[in-house]
Amino acid sequence: MTTDQAVSAGRATDRGTSTRSGLLTAAREVFTLEGYAQAGVTDIVALAGASVGSLYHHFSGKADLYLTLFEELSREHADRTRSAVRAARASGVTDPMQLFLAGARGYLDVCVEQRELAALFARGDGPPGFELLWRERLADWVRKNAEFFARSGEPLDEAAAIVMTGGMMLAVVKVSLVEDADSARQLADGVLEVMSRLRVRPA
Repeated sequence: MTTDQAVSAGRATDRGTSTRSGLLTAAREVFTLEGYAQAGVTDIVALAGASVGSLYHHFSGKADLYLTLFEELSREHADRTRSAVRAARASGVTDPMQLFLAGARGYLDVCVEQRELAALFARGDGPPGFELLWRERLADWVRKNAEFFARSGEPLDEAAAIVMTGGMMLAVVKVSLVEDADSARQLADGVLEVMSRLRVRPA
């Protein structure tokens, strides 16, 4: 490949990345304003300044755009949770429940900051089967935390694990649907305070 060909290929890649990003940004705006069911592909491409053909070049359709946005938010949840736990450990926290709560706060912080997008998923207005996927993803996050407790030598009581799973699912929905950031954060704080009262059973 010549230098000119390499430069041309690089520019095409940049344009493709920019188009993909623009489509996702437009899809996010249209979905949050109109809901998934009412959103149209033509509305998305018009807002993105793209073509229908370019959308289908990067995505398989409307559902793929929705699920891609969900995966991006899920990655942010995971990153913030890990960062919060690492920061707590670095500050000297070793208690498993406190580490869990640090991670849960990181998770809920994303819900507060990204309320419009989080609310889109929390409402269950998505492609067929999405609500089950959303619930399974959150339940899996809590299950991993239960395994963390077991590895730490302080296994979480099964009843407490059920309460935490259900509590986090409901908290994510409620926090995401609160329009005011301060109220959403107060609600998240309240949920975490209640969870802090749960106890692990002796090893």
